[in-house]
Amino acid sequence: MQNKSTIGYIRLLRENNSFRNLWYGQVVSELGDWLNSIAIYALILRLSDSGMAMAGAMMAKLLPIVLISPIAGVVVDRVSRKTVMIASDLLRFIVVLGFLFVEEQGTLWFIYALVIIEISLSGFFEPARSAIIPSLVPKEHLVTANALSGSTWSVMLAFGAALGGIVVSLFGIRVAFIVDACTFLVSAWFISKIPIKEKPVEILKKKNGFQEWVEVTRFLLKEPVVLVLSLLKSGLAVAGGIMTLIPLMASQVVSKPAMLSLGIGILYSARGLGAALGPLLVKRFFGETATVLHWAIAASFFLKATSYLFIANSKSLWMLSFGVAAATLFGSIIWVFSSALIHLSTPDRYLGRVFSFELAVMTLVMGVSNWGVGFAVDGLSLTSNQVALWMAVLVILPGLFWTGFLAFVRKKLQQGDCVGSVCPIDPSGFNPLPLVREEQIEQKVQEK
Repeated sequence: MQNKSTIGYIRLLRENNSFRNLWYGQVVSELGDWLNSIAIYALILRLSDSGMAMAGAMMAKLLPIVLISPIAGVVVDRVSRKTVMIASDLLRFIVVLGFLFVEEQGTLWFIYALVIIEISLSGFFEPARSAIIPSLVPKEHLVTANALSGSTWSVMLAFGAALGGIVVSLFGIRVAFIVDACTFLVSAWFISKIPIKEKPVEILKKKNGFQEWVEVTRFLLKEPVVLVLSLLKSGLAVAGGIMTLIPLMASQVVSKPAMLSLGIGILYSARGLGAALGPLLVKRFFGETATVLHWAIAASFFLKATSYLFIANSKSLWMLSFGVAAATLFGSIIWVFSSALIHLSTPDRYLGRVFSFELAVMTLVMGVSNWGVGFAVDGLSLTSNQVALWMAVLVILPGLFWTGFLAFVRKKLQQGDCVGSVCPIDPSGFNPLPLVREEQIEQKVQEK
């Protein structure tokens, strides 16, 4: 991953037709997702001002992934990833139309049921999208591709949330759901244009799903670097309760009920804008070597904790927006760089299951975090500001763990020892946590 191998974002999109179509699909789909989220939050707040009611929506968006991921990981590694994404998009189109039958006076359980089905389908789509990237992009361009994907998610969060606030305020919730449903059709059309070669699946078909998960579990245990990388987003998710906290804090700083949807949209837009800048700034000013990626992740955990201290002391919508933007700026660095390192450290045949494992653990932690926010507000009578202070404390812990792991690997390499397939480059020197070579991993797994 040398500087001479780097490529710009526009050039990557212009020269790589397959990745460009994947990116187009991501743009329209995520735009609709965030518009949909604002509509759901506004509907729930209209039905109930309970913290647990909002936390229930967050858990409905997160916990189904935990149950579906073991199945999704095997499917993604067995079946064409392109086919998985298209099928998921078409089914989500149908499910989102179901929100049109929810009346404002309806019960919350039906909203939760639709959200659970939609997110379960996303549990197939997201690992497939993550796993397909290395087959579309050369290895030396993977950091750029992941940075672009992460920044696109952030920009669509910013634009989609703002658009959602405007659409819901001016045209109503039903229009937002119709627009969201249509974006899944457009996404499926773009993905169908990816001229990807189908990968052979004969080896996988000789094993059942349980055996395949045993295989990837053994792989992760033998490769601690990949295992820890796959847990980094879970460390980020300990503060995932911010998704529940944002609508609650918006209701405190926005005085006019009619402007609440717009206030939520502004906060989520700030979240998206902040997340868009993080990986781009680090890549621009510090480069994209393995060392930069590793230590940028460590620093981001501690800086993110500092941002939550600012959020806890915010008294206005604009101060709160700045704090949210800063927190997600540092969180996006952790997200994008950990994904790039997994791509560079994991053979293609394991990617679907590794990303499904990562997604399952992350969503479990995030679901608990959102439940914790609701319980803290309703059960413990804590204010939103006090909850934000606790988030600042919690997010420091994974930062300490990752920093300690880097120090441990550095020491082992200095001593001439290997950590899984990560070994010193030569007897006279070492690269702090060098990238794992695919052929090294394959050989290591076969030997075990």
